[in-house]
Amino acid sequence: MKYLDFLLALDVLYRYYPKYHSNELFILADDIWKWMNNELPEDSSTLVYLKSCYNSPSEALSAVWKEIVLITGTLAAFRRN
Repeated sequence: MKYLDFLLALDVLYRYYPKYHSNELFILADDIWKWMNNELPEDSSTLVYLKSCYNSPSEALSAVWKEIVLITGTLAAFRRN
């Protein structure tokens, strides 16, 4: 998955499902991306938190991606009915 694809998915949430878009999700995704690129200092509370929740940056990004797919997929299914 490319970062651009990830941002586009977040943008879709924002535009078409504003009720379900959350700034927290975007901030989490941004922090994970920083973790992947070693942009967070080792003593950062954000890094400590992320490491307490996930084993790796890719696992964290995958979890956020699954959340986005779940939200958009579930909503799309309800829209069809």
